[in-house]
This record gives sequence, structure tokens and C-alpha cells, in this order.
Amino acid sequence: MTDMFDAFDDEGNRYAVQIRRSYINTGDLSGPGRIEGLPSFHLSGSGALNRIDDQTFEIVVTGKRLTLRA
Repeated sequence: MTDMFDAFDDEGNRYAVQIRRSYINTGDLSGPGRIEGLPSFHLSGSGALNRIDDQTFEIVVTGKRLTLRA
């Protein structure tokens, strides 16, 4: 499952951020099951992001900080 939102650098440039969610298989002999795993954050197209806090992300390759506010 993927969601998207926009984040901005200090110069006001807009970046499209994707939230990717994976699922962890919890099934056993009694039947199938799964739970949602931790989300990962990526720039649209490529590039991993680290989440600093609820409003701030850092581009892994460059160290540039992005925020949810322009």
C-alpha cells in the first residue's frame, strides 16, 4: 500500500514523498494472519528518506532536510 504527500526544502522546492507500508506474515498452523509493518519513506521515483519527526524528513543521500510546511 502506498500513500503520498508533499514536503519542501528550505528553498521552497516541492518533493513528492511516498509512504510504503509492508505487512508481516503472522500466520501459523491455525490459519493465516498479518499485521502492518513499519512504514518507509521515499522520494517519488527513488531516494530513501529518514523520518526525523512528524514534520521533518532527511534525504539519505544528500542529508537535505524536508518539512511538511513550505
